[in-house]
Amino acid sequence: MIAAAGFGVAAVEEALPKPMDSPPAHFEIGAMPESDGAILVFASKTVGEQALAWLIRQGEAVVQVIAARDDDVAILNLCRTHGIAVSVFDPERTPTGLVDSGRSFAWLLNLWSPHLLRRPVLGLAHRRLNLHPSLVPHCRGNDNAAWTIRHGLPAGVSLLEMDDGVDTGRVWAQRVIEYAFPIRGRDLHLMLEAELVRLFVESWAALRARPPEPHSQQGPVTCFRRADTNADRHRDAGHTATLADTVRWLLAHDFAPGTTAEMIMDGRRFQVRLDIREVEPGA
Repeated sequence: MIAAAGFGVAAVEEALPKPMDSPPAHFEIGAMPESDGAILVFASKTVGEQALAWLIRQGEAVVQVIAARDDDVAILNLCRTHGIAVSVFDPERTPTGLVDSGRSFAWLLNLWSPHLLRRPVLGLAHRRLNLHPSLVPHCRGNDNAAWTIRHGLPAGVSLLEMDDGVDTGRVWAQRVIEYAFPIRGRDLHLMLEAELVRLFVESWAALRARPPEPHSQQGPVTCFRRADTNADRHRDAGHTATLADTVRWLLAHDFAPGTTAEMIMDGRRFQVRLDIREVEPGA
């Protein structure tokens, strides 16, 4: 087992070429040859920073990093420290700029970046991997911890092959994560983040050296958008539901000190949280 290492990564900002009017039509997924083990990384937030830092510490050939947003400061600074080319994702310039550069990569790694990549960019790499915090095909899309609790689904983390769908790629590796009632959405989310980085760290050497054939996702599919989550977080005070459903709803959306479930009464919105504790036998 490989132990997760600390933080530290690299990069000198590198402006992308000006975008083309349209990407070349001949690019297909996997069509380009490997380029000396070079790795292209899309990364964001804590998971992206931790996984990227670990790759750098292992001496992996990370040659280009695309941070998801301007506020991914830790990733940007990590790259600058280590002399790795880094830029912030621009929906107009980044995809066409990468294709226009003529570069190819051994791997494209999506380390928690939310941007959906299309075939011309995916085709720049011989292999592609996406970190996803659910046991696909359960909870594709957004807010996986909340919807796992909301519907009582199995929890887990997955390393996916990337296609141009929303978390629809084949599976490189998966791990079931046990959780128990009454867990809050935020607490399960933090568990999934940590286990996702751990699965990546423990799986990467084998994937890098001799990747197995990824297998298709099996089982019933659920997929949620952020719009679904935001709509579900708000309930009118007159909403009718069982006590069990109401408790799951409150716990699933409890990301305090961030967002929580909200009750709407007389046109006013109220944040609602649940104080729930098990009663000891005989108490």
